Amino acid sequence: MSDDEFEALLRGSSDDAERPLDQRPPSRKERRQGSSRGAGAAILVTVLVILGGIAGAGWWGWDQYGEQVLDYLGDEEIPDYAGTGEQPEVLVIVEQGDIGEDVARKLVDQGVTASFESVYQLLLSDSSITFQPGTYRLLTEMSARAAVDSLLDPFNRVLYRVTIPEGRTLDQALQIIADETDISRADLDEAVQNPTTYGISAERESLEGYVFPATYDIEPGANASDVIQRMVDEMISRLEDRGVEPDQWHTVLTKAALVQKEAKEEEDFYRVAAVIDNRLEDEMPLQFDSTVTYWEQTQGTVWTTDEARANADNPYNTYYYQGLPVGPIGLPGDLAIDAVLNPAEGDWKYFVTVNLQSGATVFSETLDEHNGAVQLLQEWCDQAENAEYCE
Repeated sequence: MSDDEFEALLRGSSDDAERPLDQRPPSRKERRQGSSRGAGAAILVTVLVILGGIAGAGWWGWDQYGEQVLDYLGDEEIPDYAGTGEQPEVLVIVEQGDIGEDVARKLVDQGVTASFESVYQLLLSDSSITFQPGTYRLLTEMSARAAVDSLLDPFNRVLYRVTIPEGRTLDQALQIIADETDISRADLDEAVQNPTTYGISAERESLEGYVFPATYDIEPGANASDVIQRMVDEMISRLEDRGVEPDQWHTVLTKAALVQKEAKEEEDFYRVAAVIDNRLEDEMPLQFDSTVTYWEQTQGTVWTTDEARANADNPYNTYYYQGLPVGPIGLPGDLAIDAVLNPAEGDWKYFVTVNLQSGATVFSETLDEHNGAVQLLQEWCDQAENAEYCE
């Protein structure tokens, strides 16, 4: 297409020059005086047809027609604000698959920029501009340049950063997500009702233990099920990376959740894992207080009652039931999983934390040794300055 043909396409039919003056369409100058925004939009529709749209701000056909487009648009009076904007703030969502035209339209529709054309012309002039999907915080009445720069600045991206600490229960994790995002607790509760939705065996009645505790960036407006799927996928990925087969996921996570609850120092994770294996091998009940407090929802205390330890209604109760509990009692992290797969070498069958402030723990091979360590804990708790740790 020649320059003359391109100019004719943008202006209209070449036959216009042959018409009497009173029958010709308005000149470009007259159109600008009537409605510069409408004229610019019409021109850009034509440009879109020629260029065939955009893909992330990379322009198909730009090499052939780009300079002609810019030369022509350079003559148009395009509305544009000056400066970096005014309050109030608005949230602009760039969705996956949005092209430059979509972004330019959203900016003007939400009052960020003065016109579609001001942004679109800027995008046409720089084919390197690429927008990342996300939600961005912008001001109103921004210049096209300021608006585009703001969309390119990661600082303006709005994300909920949610941290799920290791050892928290699923219930606690859901509450953290609800507290720190715009996802309701009701939606989250509904999302975790069916574990099979997330690729977990139909035999499992709960996602407890299958949500990986970590820090996640969550987009505003995110779907509850999508967020849970992401967290479950992360846990499955950690298991698969360690070569754990699906039929072993439940056992590994159940042990790892116990280790996560009971161990304090890093080396203790591997020793607690050894204690679990040693007691199971000798057909000894695990007798972990954490399996009692989980069911009783009394986490945070180191003590359990005789009544709670004898409660047969608690399917997790390792004082009453032999072997592992029916499932995980919390969300284990990488260290706990690694400890289960690589337990320390030792014949310990007992352990007790003797300093609840520092986490110092004594591991024992015999019951007499263990009783001596329990006495150390009692003596530590008898000191007035330690009372707050022993409630």
